[in-house]
Amino acid sequence: MKIKIALIPSKYISKAQDLSTKLQNAVELGEMSTVDQFTEELFTLIDSDFSLSLSEDDWHQLSEEFIRADGDFKSNYIMTKSQLEMIIAFGMSGTFTDVSGLIVEALKTDGVVLQLPYEEEVVDV
Repeated sequence: MKIKIALIPSKYISKAQDLSTKLQNAVELGEMSTVDQFTEELFTLIDSDFSLSLSEDDWHQLSEEFIRADGDFKSNYIMTKSQLEMIIAFGMSGTFTDVSGLIVEALKTDGVVLQLPYEEEVVDV
């Protein structure tokens, strides 16, 4: 499994938030075909120029950095502007400079950041 970290442009934020809520509900209900559908729809909203795939281990390390920046950090599918600002203000290790660049771009363009797990063989992004 990989974790997609990607910029969602401001024009798609409302749709992305709606889809992420629907995705979370489908996950909680165990409706896997619906989960796949909403995951694919979310992937269509990303800016492919600002998109990374992380291993689970790297994502866990990254999440630990987010938690150090904000003790109340919740790992939602959509990282809000306030979360992104907190992460940048705190700083990140050099290991994740590519993620920092993506976050800075999201802040510059009033976008948000999607963090979403996916199976490599199912979704080719």
